[in-house]
Amino acid sequence: MDIFKKRTVNEMGSKTAGQTVQIRLHSSIQHPGQEKETHHIEALGRYVEKLGSSYLQYEEEQDGQKIQSTVKLGNDDALIMRSGAIKMRLPFSVDEDRQGEYRNNHVAFKLQVKTKTLRFIEEEMSGKFAVAYELYAEGSLLGTYELTITYAEGIK
Repeated sequence: MDIFKKRTVNEMGSKTAGQTVQIRLHSSIQHPGQEKETHHIEALGRYVEKLGSSYLQYEEEQDGQKIQSTVKLGNDDALIMRSGAIKMRLPFSVDEDRQGEYRNNHVAFKLQVKTKTLRFIEEEMSGKFAVAYELYAEGSLLGTYELTITYAEGIK
């Protein structure tokens, strides 16, 4: 039984509420000339299907401020959107570089996103999304990033 496909769909083709999932996020960042940083986040979130696309939604806290994140999952095309204390839009495509943006209370700038690898594996009650990419601002490399998100229903 495919639990993701069994939920109710409204007339617009979207899942009405989504499914609660446990999300584990692992990221590594290599800034030019610096040591690699790694970050781990565990959060309770939502898996939602809308208009033929799959999304993860979760909230995290950074420096005491809340940030809402939505990740559009895919193998050829994906997107990370963040809002709250930080506003960010990072589009991923293996075939072409994409324009992104970053904004907080102090700065705002355009980003160039060069996707190296993009993979999304969806199983019956879980999934894994992985992306490796480089970020540039005004032609300068900001860093090389690797992000892996796993999610599953009912895992604590």
